[in-house]
Amino acid sequence: MSYKKVLLIIAIISIGVALVYFLIQMEEISTKKTAESRPVGLPYNWVGNITKSQIAEPSGITYHAARRSLFVADDSGSIYETQLNGNIVQSKNLSELDIEGITVNPNTGLLYAVVEGDETILELDPETLSIQREFSIARNFEGEQILKKGGMGIEAIAFVPDVSHPEGGTFWVGNQSFSLKPKDEPSVICEVMVPLRSATTRKAEGTIINAYRMNFIDISGLAYDAQGDHLVLVSDTSNLLVELKREGTILGQYLLPGDEQEGIVLDGLGYMYIAQETGEIIKLADRRLR
Repeated sequence: MSYKKVLLIIAIISIGVALVYFLIQMEEISTKKTAESRPVGLPYNWVGNITKSQIAEPSGITYHAARRSLFVADDSGSIYETQLNGNIVQSKNLSELDIEGITVNPNTGLLYAVVEGDETILELDPETLSIQREFSIARNFEGEQILKKGGMGIEAIAFVPDVSHPEGGTFWVGNQSFSLKPKDEPSVICEVMVPLRSATTRKAEGTIINAYRMNFIDISGLAYDAQGDHLVLVSDTSNLLVELKREGTILGQYLLPGDEQEGIVLDGLGYMYIAQETGEIIKLADRRLR
């Protein structure tokens, strides 16, 4: 085979590869635009409201796999542990702190609650609900204060475990905003690295290592979907559930049932729990495609 023919074949293969790459990129862009612009109804089977004893204003919820129970944060500063049928196991008031979200580190079983306004993460013992440590979150990222002091504040938190990470994983927090104007407080989610293993003091600071502005307002709930390896966000005002890859790409948007959704968690067993500020905790059989 002549040298020219070899070059021609290489050129044709290169063009083919480039064309395939271009088509894949165009498909991903099209999928992203569709996901961002077309919410669909959430596929689910209704199980019901599991609240047995009224929790006045649930603001966050998480599932503790080791204890097979739910932990619910309340706007008054109380933390409740409930069975999966809603029966309360224990509760404790944390000095009327404005707790707006709660999550669990499955590696240790410890709970982490976020305090709005202070922008701090409290480490809690699930046995006693007592505060073990406190981590403040630095408000700046890449020279910009994205967690505005005196602003609406953090409304949601989720822990994403990672065995290869030096701290065992990272937190994701959602900053509430009711405006998408560039100069206003951003509607943003942030990945926060907290010195869970490296800090030896009772108080330490976490650092924002990633931040993504959202195209919707009022981020009120946040959870990690381990099966899909993505985040699940809730927008109260828009009644939306948003699936988000951890590099910031929106995978899909769903219209939520209920009202005043303040917290969400997936139990890994096929069920979704939504904490509503009205006092209800809704349980749904999750039928989204995995």
